[in-house]
Amino acid sequence: FGLKIGALIPPLPLQSCLALRPCFSRMAGATTAVKISGRKGRYEQFINGTYEQMGAIHNDRQVFVTREAQASYLFHTGKSRWVVSKRVDDGSACYCYVEDTGTDPVQAKGSWICFDQDKEWRADTKVHITGALASNDKFVKLRMSLDAELDKLGLQSADSLKALWKRLDFNGNNIVSLAEIDKFVLEMVSGGTWPAWLNNKPALMRAYKKTTLRGEQGDAWVHKDEFADLLLNLFWFNKLFMIFSEIGGGDRRMDLGEFQRGLAQLGLQLTGPEVQQEFKKMDTNGGGQVLFVEFCGYIRNRVSPDHNKSFDSDIISGEQCGKVMRKNHGNQGTHTHYITKKCMTDFDALETKIKAIIADLPQLRDLWHSVDYDGNNIVSLAEIDKLAVDKYPLLNHKPALMRAYKATIKGSGSNGDDWVQKHELKSLIGNMFYFNKLFWLFENVDGDSGRRMTFPEFKKLMTMTGAKMSDVEAQNDFRKIDKNGGGIVLFDEFCAYFTAKACPECLQAFVE
Repeated sequence: FGLKIGALIPPLPLQSCLALRPCFSRMAGATTAVKISGRKGRYEQFINGTYEQMGAIHNDRQVFVTREAQASYLFHTGKSRWVVSKRVDDGSACYCYVEDTGTDPVQAKGSWICFDQDKEWRADTKVHITGALASNDKFVKLRMSLDAELDKLGLQSADSLKALWKRLDFNGNNIVSLAEIDKFVLEMVSGGTWPAWLNNKPALMRAYKKTTLRGEQGDAWVHKDEFADLLLNLFWFNKLFMIFSEIGGGDRRMDLGEFQRGLAQLGLQLTGPEVQQEFKKMDTNGGGQVLFVEFCGYIRNRVSPDHNKSFDSDIISGEQCGKVMRKNHGNQGTHTHYITKKCMTDFDALETKIKAIIADLPQLRDLWHSVDYDGNNIVSLAEIDKLAVDKYPLLNHKPALMRAYKATIKGSGSNGDDWVQKHELKSLIGNMFYFNKLFWLFENVDGDSGRRMTFPEFKKLMTMTGAKMSDVEAQNDFRKIDKNGGGIVLFDEFCAYFTAKACPECLQAFVE
């Protein structure tokens, strides 16, 4: 990333270290766009490119930003250099620089000094900067106008990103779940740091899914090197969902007319042929309609293309999280962190309590009020996670909770959305308990750790749960689960079967 020219000044908050201010009129005679080319070698992808005026002034000179995937900034240090860097600051860390005291980078004399592969600064005579035509692409113009809004929300500067990540990844384990993201967004909005339109559950789910699907890890967690991508997805999916709701997209699809109205609300006034040309880029099958999620991804990529921002080495997590907590908070920071082994006795005791709650209307009502703490009559994965942590720590196992949550929202009484409704409370409680219990037992039975079982494993697990079945009964039940006759039962299928068998009451709707 940025490399030292002089002594590296410790980063300050954006408002403190930047002398940036909005500039709504171009400086007289100033270059509106520049092109840097010719760099071969280290950081060429961050140096070469076309830079547009950003619409802001730093040290009494224009700031330029690339149109490329990962933004680079060209600005003056206020002393004697124009620099290209990943952020606008004092210029002490950058990719390259040129000596100049003027107001126009195109007029700078001398060679650009670049950081080479051997970590030495050298003049690169092949690097040139020339004036360029400002882009007429309406999406590029929109991109240039967004930095102020993104900065205000803390979605761009390195300092803001680091602070937000540390707040989100509060336990320092280097990954965050959907539940943690949901809770984080709710806190940022309820605390007044972010506007209310950023707390939209369907948009949050789409942002999360897009981030994890496009991430390099390929799992259900958002890693720290995917965090900037997550924030940009949150920004765009929420902003576009708000617009899409206003233009009447109840079916989560849009036609050409809705697409044009959506662009107009983004400030993009395209002509008829331009609209059709852009719409065809999304409507690849020519069906005349595109999914809302495709519209979101298209706009986000056109205006602020995908990029992954890495974090500097001071964000330490993973296996070092305990050391970091003790360094910052002393031994008391981790003295309450301990592991208690689970045992069948604990599960048996909790099962008795769970069945008693399911059979008792006042207890069910109290439980619903405790999990639906914001009173919106639906609960998210984050609220379910909080319920497990606060009330049922024995059930605080993320993979099992995720499976229980998915089984509930995909159940026969579900309306197909991503939220658990009030009438699904019994099903949720039952799934939470039995998925956790069986996950714990399953780890001792599943020999290949493939989350699937053969008939001998099925029979062994049933014996461990205390179920008394003859061999014939076990074979008949196994065949009921193994619908394709392949001789293998998936873990989730077994959990659904066992929950219905052990507690049929949880399949009934909660009705007051």
